[in-house]
Amino acid sequence: MSTIGKILLFGFTRSAIEIGGKLREKGYDFSIVDNDASFENKAHTLGFPLEIVDYSDDTVLENLGIGKNVQFVFTLFEEDVKNIFLTLSAKSLDEKLNIIALTHTKDAIHKLEIAGANTILDPYQISGKRIYKLITQPEVMNIIDATVFGLHDINMEQITITETSLLNGKMIYDINTLERYNLLLIGIHDKELKEKFIFIIEGHNHKLDAGDILVVIGQSENIQKYKKEFNL
Repeated sequence: MSTIGKILLFGFTRSAIEIGGKLREKGYDFSIVDNDASFENKAHTLGFPLEIVDYSDDTVLENLGIGKNVQFVFTLFEEDVKNIFLTLSAKSLDEKLNIIALTHTKDAIHKLEIAGANTILDPYQISGKRIYKLITQPEVMNIIDATVFGLHDINMEQITITETSLLNGKMIYDINTLERYNLLLIGIHDKELKEKFIFIIEGHNHKLDAGDILVVIGQSENIQKYKKEFNL
């Protein structure tokens, strides 16, 4: 079991329900926080711990454990302005707090970065750099691997090139077959370069060898079909 401290999900939304379900499966200590008492019955029916409070009050945030035993905060409101405000408030109370913010518009991304969000999740426009940030923060990845991606049946997977794979010896630019499966290639872990991560957007046309690892994003079904066809 991970040593992650308490997790707070702000906003009783579809995203919070999905993420809360995954956290519950893994045994994490979490609560959902909102200021709308009308959600209480639904939360009770689903078996989720729901705190109905005025989250705009810093004292209330401190009483929830921010600055004490809360290690992760998810801001999951449908309105970006609420996510930005909460990020500012929570970060001002605890500079080391890990804040994962869900955004709904491009304009909000920069504002959330300025507000102090550690990870910004935009399910519709995921950049390679943001994915790599998740890869290098395994504890964050353990929480969201099948939550935010899962909402849209989008998953990230690492595929190891085998000796017998049809991709062994191919150049990156030659494997455009990924497009036929609606898969997005983010980059590769290069075995020859001591597993250095190479982003495809950096323009490298690397030769694939057995042991190299492709990092792709796509629907689980399409990833499995691709692996089967190319003996991965």
